Formats: sequence, C-alpha cells, structure tokens
Amino acid sequence: MTSHELSVALKRHILDEGFDAVGIAATGRLDRDTAALDAWLDAGHHATLEWMQRYRDTRADPTRLLPGCRSVAVVAMSYWPGEEEARTPPGHARVALYARGRDYHKVMGKRLKRVGAWLEAETGAATRTFVDTGPVLERGWAQRAGLGWIGKNANLLTRAMGSWLLLGELLTTAELDPDDGPHADHCGTCTACVEACPTDAIVADGVVDSRACISYWTIEHRGEVPEEKRAGNADWIFGCDICQRVCPWNETHAHPVDAERFERRDDLRGLDPLAILAMDEATFRATYSGTPLMRAKWEGMRRNACIVLGNRRDPAALELLHAAAREDPDPVVRSHAAWAIERISGASG
Repeated sequence: MTSHELSVALKRHILDEGFDAVGIAATGRLDRDTAALDAWLDAGHHATLEWMQRYRDTRADPTRLLPGCRSVAVVAMSYWPGEEEARTPPGHARVALYARGRDYHKVMGKRLKRVGAWLEAETGAATRTFVDTGPVLERGWAQRAGLGWIGKNANLLTRAMGSWLLLGELLTTAELDPDDGPHADHCGTCTACVEACPTDAIVADGVVDSRACISYWTIEHRGEVPEEKRAGNADWIFGCDICQRVCPWNETHAHPVDAERFERRDDLRGLDPLAILAMDEATFRATYSGTPLMRAKWEGMRRNACIVLGNRRDPAALELLHAAAREDPDPVVRSHAAWAIERISGASG
C-alpha cells in the first residue's frame, strides 16, 4: 500500500474499534508544547507530581520512545453521557464524568493495541501505544494532527465534539500521510471556564495550577489536604468538571455516547460520602476495582469524604465522623474527620 492507502486503512480500523476521531502527525519535536511544559514545571504548577519532572527530553521527541518513529496517530473517544445522565443525584457527592464507569486506560488501551497489532502485521512496522500512560505530550500531538486546539482550560477542544474526550496515541515507524495541523484556536475572547473555576486554578490561557485545582486535590494528591484548600473542594469527592460544563463548545457540540462504551454505572453518578467513609478496604476494592476511583485509593476517597461532609456541615454525619476520628487506621483520615467535626459543630453551635 502507498502511504495514503495505508493511512486511509489505518483510520478505518481505528474508527471500527469505536474511536470517534483520529488524526495523523509526522514526527518531529513539539518545541512550543515542550517549552510550555517546562515553564509549567518551573513555576511549580505540578505541585507534588514529581513524576512530571522526569523524561522531559523523551516527551519532546517520540523517537526516544520508539526508535525510527515516523508517524503519530492520535485517537479520541468521547465520554459525554448526556445532560440527564451527567446530573448528580440529590444528596450525593460529585464524581467527574470520565470516572463513572470502567477505567478508560483499559477500555481504550485494549482497542488501540489491536490496531497496532494490525498495522505491524500489515506492514512489518514497529508500533507503541499509549493512553495517558507514558511521557507523551498527547494534547500537543492531537493539535498537530489537526484534531483540535488546546483551550484556556488546558483541555483539547474540538469543533465536532467539544472537549469530553479521552486521548490515545499510536507511534509507528510506518510512513503515514499527516493531516493538516496544528489546528486553529477557536476559543476567541471567551473566558467562561476561567470565570467559572471556583478556585481560580486557570492562571493563564492553557495553564492550570495544580495547587489550586480540585481534580488535583481529590485525585492525585496524597496525604493531608491543606485546610485552606478544603472548602474549595465543595462537594466534589473525585475530580471536577466545572471548566468543561460551562464551555460553549460542549453546550452546542457534545453528543451523548452509549452507556456501554465505558460500562457506565448508575452508582457512580454520585457517591454517598457517609458510605465511602464507612467502607472497609476489601469492600472498597470489590466495589470500585477497575474504575478510575482506584487512582485516589481507599485512603484518599475516605479523606475526600470527610472534606465533603465538613463542607456540608450536616449534623447527621457527626456520629460516623467521631468514630472515624477515633478509630480510623489512617492518621490522615482521622485528622480530616476531626476537621469536619469542628466545621459542623461550629456551624450548629
């Protein structure tokens, strides 16, 4: 096959695997994106995510991940459930939409590996695939491949589907026809996401400071959440979607996808923080294994539940919080339970 024929066939296989979009870029350094990452790291915006400091040169050059790499195919899969399904049930703590089903790394990774195996069998070329699992500047490659642009909230935005997208990459030594890119920016003067962020985490166009981001504190951070950050988490127990919910591109262009795509679960539309706090580790693992919630771990989810309960100031939570403050095996959970008790007692006293 010619490079054009191979590119057409590859895209067909990718779409047949259930991905919503694919773009191809020729390899080369992403100097602008690398410089932006370096500035982000140097400013300390990564907070405690020290692993982001590693492999800077590798992120800049895909041939370090796959010697002889000539092309990068970027895939996108939507997870927007529709407005009705996106609502959190009354009384529940909020969960980011991407986390309301099976872990996307597993769902997308398996499909992308099948595409890579087909390409290797067809051409003899080498491939490597990634779904948010390696040192790849995926949004930069998506922009170069013409899929979309990086918005003010640092998410990839597309004119066809908005930003409710998860990305993956297929690196290959095969020569493919690149698509037109990088994509033009269509945010214009809109600042809806900047204005809506309750913790002012968007500090510049395309720059999110993890130290102010609800998603960072509820998912990635380990240990104590500083007291001055806890109120900002409001009733988010895992992640945050606010900057995407207000985006006009999502309001007009996001289309609901089938619940089976990520094995969406009704019980993950929202979580009862009291139930999470009371849950032992075995039950937690049995209930949420294979979902993104495992990223925050049992300890982190119980800590987050304490913060939600403290922010709600509901006296009905006091009995369980007192038990957690006395008996929980994790000192972080104990201290957060004590903080929640003080918040509730102070509000009712």
